[in-house]
Amino acid sequence: MPWLIDGYNLMHASGAVGNKEVTRTAFQQRRRRFLNDLSEAMGPARARDTTVVFDANSPPADFGLESTYKGLHVLFALGDESADARIEQILNAHPVPKSLTVVSSDRAVRRAATRRKAVAIKAEDFLDQLDRMRAENRRDARTDTAGGGVSQARNGATRDATPSPEEAAFWLAEFAGIEEQTGLVNEPDASAPMLTDADIERIRREVEREP
Repeated sequence: MPWLIDGYNLMHASGAVGNKEVTRTAFQQRRRRFLNDLSEAMGPARARDTTVVFDANSPPADFGLESTYKGLHVLFALGDESADARIEQILNAHPVPKSLTVVSSDRAVRRAATRRKAVAIKAEDFLDQLDRMRAENRRDARTDTAGGGVSQARNGATRDATPSPEEAAFWLAEFAGIEEQTGLVNEPDASAPMLTDADIERIRREVEREP
């Protein structure tokens, strides 16, 4: 289910904004760390289904107005009244809004999401979901590592011994006539002399006399 997140709202709930005044560069670094943490917690698949919307009074210096970062779709709502207004626009334009989960602690945004049959979650509650996602990603990573040998075998370390029809035809053509070339035959040579019982007994006695 795709996620639609109010970026600064979630940053504030997570404590990533901080309580002290900081320089613009320092704030940009905090925002980037927040996005790094969000992408890592959600994992690659969920991150690709996530849109993070930030308020913007001017173009950001470190991002485009719309870009992809760590798999996340990042939007800056320049020209809109707020990120809330952009989120409502996305909700109204989405062909299947009930497939969305909107993350915001703003009541108006959550009401707008509910009207469009989307799931609405407070930022604080979403942080609990992030903890569960992070734990799930770590568990999956441990499982992948433990099952590496099996995966390697599946990926080509071993293969089915049965050749494909194309392979069978190739090898039949490749070895056609090999019996005539090497002198190999399937049937015994009828002209070869047959050993008698006396010959066999003589050979046995000679073997027994060998040191």
